[in-house]
Order: sequence, then C-alpha cells, then structure tokens
Amino acid sequence: MDMEKIAKSIISKAIQSGADECDVFISIDEEFSATIKDSEVESLKQAVTHGLGIRIFKDRKIGFAYTTNFSSHIIQKTIDEAISLAKNSTPEPDNQLPQIYSHAQTQVKIFDPDVFSISVEQKIKIAKEIEEIAKAFNPKIKVESTGFGNLIQRRVIANSNEFFGEYEGTIFEIYCSAIASDNAESQTGYYSSVSRLFERLQTPEHVAKNASIRALQLLNPKKIKTGKYPVIFDPMTASAIVSYIATAVNGKNAYRKMSFLSDKIGKRVGSEILTIVDDGCLEFGIGSKPFDDEGIQTKGKAVIENGILKMFLLDSIIAKKFSLPPTGNAHRKYNTIPAPSPLNFYIQPGYKTLEEMISEINEGLLITKLIGFGVDIVSGNFSKGASGLWIKNGEISFPVDKITIADNLKNILRNITSIGNDLIFFSNIASPSILVSEMTVTCD
Repeated sequence: MDMEKIAKSIISKAIQSGADECDVFISIDEEFSATIKDSEVESLKQAVTHGLGIRIFKDRKIGFAYTTNFSSHIIQKTIDEAISLAKNSTPEPDNQLPQIYSHAQTQVKIFDPDVFSISVEQKIKIAKEIEEIAKAFNPKIKVESTGFGNLIQRRVIANSNEFFGEYEGTIFEIYCSAIASDNAESQTGYYSSVSRLFERLQTPEHVAKNASIRALQLLNPKKIKTGKYPVIFDPMTASAIVSYIATAVNGKNAYRKMSFLSDKIGKRVGSEILTIVDDGCLEFGIGSKPFDDEGIQTKGKAVIENGILKMFLLDSIIAKKFSLPPTGNAHRKYNTIPAPSPLNFYIQPGYKTLEEMISEINEGLLITKLIGFGVDIVSGNFSKGASGLWIKNGEISFPVDKITIADNLKNILRNITSIGNDLIFFSNIASPSILVSEMTVTCD
C-alpha cells in the first residue's frame, strides 16, 4: 500500500467534505514473539496490525474517528463520522492544528534492517539458550519462562497544513523470569534487555544470570525494625520512580491540577544533583523518532535541571493553554487523539558505581523489587511494597522481603543525595541507581 497516497487522499477528501483542518495518523505494526517453557515453545505469535485515525477540526470543534479497513468506501465513511462528531462537539479556542514552521525532520537512527534476516528458528534458539543458562546457573533456579520478541513499527502522519512524514523503527527484546527455591520458600527474579538494534541486545548469558541472581539474592529474608533509613533504588526500580515523575510533568495533568508539580515551573523541586532529560533524538533510543505524532520535530531538553523544574511535556493543544510552543511530545495510537507523553525520559547519570553508593551507607536498604500501586500523582504520596537487600556498615548483609517504603515524591526528589553511573534503558523511561537519604520503611 502507498501510505503517502492514502494519507494525502484522506486530507483532500476531508477538506472537500467540510473540514476546516484535519490530520491523519496511520500505524502499521509487525510483531513477533516466542515464549519458551521447559525447552518447548509455549507460545508463538506473528501478527500484523494496522489502523488509521482521522482528526477533524470544524469551527474550533474536534471530531475523531478511526478504522482498520483501508478501503476507499470505509475511509470516506470514517471521514464523514469524524465531521459529524465535530459538528456536535463543544468548541474550544485552542482547537486547531499546530503550526509547523519547518518541515525539516530530525535524522534519528531507530531502524535495524537485520530484523528481516533473523529467522524464527534463530529467535527460538536464543530464547531456549536463555532458559538453559538460567537452569544451569544454580540448582535452586527454576525458569518460569524466557522469550524473544521483535516489533517493526511504521508511522505515517499528514495534515492539511501540507505536512507529511513517515518513519520506520524496530525494537528487540529478550527476557528471563526465574524462580529461586530453598525448601518451602521461593522468590522470583526478572531481567530483560531491550534495544532498537539486534546486535546491541545483551547476551543470553547476561539476561539469564541477572534474572537468576535477582531471585537468589532474595532467598531467606530477615526482619528489620520499622524506621527511617537511606534507600538505594537500583536501575530497574528507580525507573519506576522516574515513570511517576513523567506522569507528573505531563502537561495535561499539570493543566488540570492533577499533578503535585502543577504551578512549579521555575521552582526547585529536586536535589541540585538531579537532572531529568527527555530526548526524542537519542540515537537508537527506545522512544526516539524524527517527529512526534502531530509532526512536531523532536529534540532533547532538560525537564528538571539541577533540581529546577524547567518545563512540562506538551502536545500542541495543551501547549496553547499554557501559551507555550509544543515540546514535540504528542503521542497517539490510531484509535486515540494526541496527548503528551515522554520520549526517552531519564535521570542523567552520575559518576559513582552502585558498590560505591552502598559503601557510604551505615544502615539502609537496596531496593530491587517494587510491588503494587500506591502512588498518588496529585498529592505525591508514595507507598509501595518492596523487596531488597539490607545494608550494614557499607556492605550487603541479608535480604528483606514484605516491607513497605513510604514518603512523598516531593521529598524523594529533594532527598536524592547520590546518582549512579549505571543508566540502563529497560524501556523509554530509565534511570541509574539513585540514593534517597531517608524514607520510612515498615516491616510487615
């Protein structure tokens, strides 16, 4: 299918049908996944999904409709539906297409042509190898599942302001979910590697061993006293903290006063050593793309810089409500309208190793697993179940389990006293290890 021809035809038909302005978003995903259990293929999936969404602007009203059928008749029906919905919606002064003053597109590397040369047999072999390595690593380890997945993404965006853009990206992932057992007790450990490039995936050995170690190190936990202690979050758990910050700096939440960071632009919200970046141009970044889902060119920017909140993440309509330019963070699926979303959103790494950070603690915790929900973005209140390792006199002492760590995200950001050099991207939201000087720890 000629996606450019389809997209431009939709724009032309929509304007002829009475739209003042319009845009179209087309997505095509080719997905593969293989799951291994006990040396056998437990599940195998290969699928192509596609769809297109049409957003109509009429008298500052918005109508939206989508379809997975690309036939000319159904597309016209979808256009008519979107126009009808626009006519019956509520007008807002900010409802209009973004003004794209430059149609230059960032050159960002996100596609790996090797995706076409890796056979299904090779992908299954890699997943089986992960399982074999994990099983051989320690007799206490059983493997819940291992897997290999890849995704080819194609995106096409066009609007009535004569913007047209398209790009392709790839994502690869391997993972291991391990169970460590000792007598009647068991603990789980999970580890994955995600990359835009196949050759940049971590080795099956690295993934298998890390999942096994994360499970084994939690066996035979001991009780600790409830109290206030310094807490280190490793890269996997720290990324969860960063995801809550990404939600808090979402311009839509901030505008609706549904974020603890609303009205904090230009104010100190974190430690002086804390800088959080959102970068859509990061080479081979999981969230990288040449333009956002409204056609705005992506860029790198500091959202929090040395503890000062510099900006919110904005799409074009939310940006108008703040009287600011859009930040290139519009995200949509074919069946949704654009909304702000992070690209590659991460804490800028420091210089210390995790071992050096541990050595600085007299008594405290290294968190390796977070459990459940318990986070209120409006107030910033944070309370989650956790597991990890007790630190005594600068060394790992014993595992702890079934604990609760609590504080407010405002305090967590301000009390970050050390940042590691071990930044790892498990998704588009990432972090190195971080040390929070004090949190309330409750032992069940």
